Amino acid sequence: MGAFAPALPDRGSSEADVERPWFFPLIPTLRHGRREPNAMLRSSITTLDGYHGLLPRTWTRDETCDEAYVDAQNDFQAAKARAFVLPIVREAPVRTVLDVGCGMGGMAVALETEGYESYGIDLPGLTRRWSSAGRSADRFYLVDPDAFELPFLDGSIDFAFTFGAIEHVGTTDGHADRRPDWHAVRRQWLREIFRVLSPGGRMLIGGPNRAFPIDVAHGPDSRATAWERWLARRLGATVHRTWGDNFLWAYPDVHRYLEGLPYGMEARSIGGFLDFSRVPAFARPTARAYVARMPRSLLGTGFNPWVMALVTRRADG
Repeated sequence: MGAFAPALPDRGSSEADVERPWFFPLIPTLRHGRREPNAMLRSSITTLDGYHGLLPRTWTRDETCDEAYVDAQNDFQAAKARAFVLPIVREAPVRTVLDVGCGMGGMAVALETEGYESYGIDLPGLTRRWSSAGRSADRFYLVDPDAFELPFLDGSIDFAFTFGAIEHVGTTDGHADRRPDWHAVRRQWLREIFRVLSPGGRMLIGGPNRAFPIDVAHGPDSRATAWERWLARRLGATVHRTWGDNFLWAYPDVHRYLEGLPYGMEARSIGGFLDFSRVPAFARPTARAYVARMPRSLLGTGFNPWVMALVTRRADG
């Protein structure tokens, strides 16, 4: 399938617009069994703490991510990569893999140890923790959340995945306060991931399902009713309306954002993915059994607490 070569998407620039900054190392790529340098590095590529990405020149580091949280995710991510992601990756020929919203990169690293050419993308607030964890600048890249562009060529990634990220895209606070153009931002975000998929490539998109009335991973939407906020305080989980707008998303949104592109989509089981750690201990076995035994016909409905959409780029598209 597609070969990896990081580069800015072509925006019609002339040769005069292209430069190879002295401080920007050549990004290696595997082609025909040998490493070759990238031939097109644009001046808009920014370096921060040794990591590279498409960021504004005026970017300042956001240190809002919680260190204890991201460190705790590392082992958890590696386990989920091997138990849940890897079997899906192995369903088709795959060489290049991309984790969008990779956090500490535990999934990307785990998949690389399984023999895949694996990459991670996330926000600049993680660079120092990437560095302390020994994450390679040839494998981990930065992205601007407001102008989401991936530093990969069209059709260069065989399998992309993103979990628990899209519901925070298009928000003002990174959580639950939606921007006026939130649907447009999410549309651009998802279509940008689709752009880098190789013909026949796939992307797996997971997150809490707006069509399911309970969300144990987040607080209420910023425009939640007083009743919804009261319930969240009393129950320790968010109970929300399944109609109307909400910062969460659902299967119809995937079709909405990818409309007009050559794709197919199927709903996958989340059995074995969620550990339901935020559910009261007495209810966890029931919750796990509920999702593990859910009939295939219900996976893409409001009976499923999570969306797990497997999108395939048609080989003829």
